[in-house]
Amino acid sequence: MFKRILLVFSLLISTHTWADNYRYDADVEGMVCAFCAYSVSKKISTLPGVDADSVDVDLKGGHVQFYSSKTVQETTLIPLFSDSGFTLSNLRQTVSGHDDKASDETASLILEIDNDSVEQYGDMIESMGNIAASTPSRLLITASFEFEDTLLKPILMGRQQVIKVRFIPEDSERVRLQLFAEQ
Repeated sequence: MFKRILLVFSLLISTHTWADNYRYDADVEGMVCAFCAYSVSKKISTLPGVDADSVDVDLKGGHVQFYSSKTVQETTLIPLFSDSGFTLSNLRQTVSGHDDKASDETASLILEIDNDSVEQYGDMIESMGNIAASTPSRLLITASFEFEDTLLKPILMGRQQVIKVRFIPEDSERVRLQLFAEQ
């Protein structure tokens, strides 16, 4: 009986260890606009194990927070920032119960347009940026890689407030912007 209890206990401990996620907090200097914050967020989200939707950049406070299913070393993060003129410091890691599985949330607002019509919808794209900047939300953009700058400039350039935005390059004939209300 004692061996069974010990076996079950060891399985529970090892399963819990495998399921751990890590929360990272760090200070970032040099960010001055929403495009800077997007750049920081984009770089962090490319790291293995990082939950891209969890990356949260506080532009005014110069702070970044994200979750990862794998450990992330400061020596890996520093070059990502220094190449862009930002400085990362005070990286802190804590074990977290954060679940990085996709949720079943529904977009509050969706704009889907043909690649040929992107220029014509510039005002609408900028309006979605205004909504994202003025409400607790995040914006998910799926489009061909060639449209990244075209779409992000009207949304991010010159803004002093952070917009949680994620660009997913995808071979497609359409551009899709989805606005999700944050809870």
